[in-house]
Amino acid sequence: MLKFIKKSPFAFVFGTAALILVVSPEAREAARKAIVKGTTAVLNFVDQVKNSSFLTSQNPPELLDTPAEQATDNTNAPID
Repeated sequence: MLKFIKKSPFAFVFGTAALILVVSPEAREAARKAIVKGTTAVLNFVDQVKNSSFLTSQNPPELLDTPAEQATDNTNAPID
């Protein structure tokens, strides 16, 4: 197990963080608050993206209703 810690600096960092969280209640409280704030920020961002995409689907740009597109729409044209 110690060989893995020596090879990977991430293992040392994560191990130290885990040890601090196990020992210190203040560290657990601070970590919990940071996680809640981060989760809130991510969820707010996702809501903003959903709202902006919903608004753009409600009001499509006028460029889609050009005469060229209307002229190529031959769904009711008779077949020869």
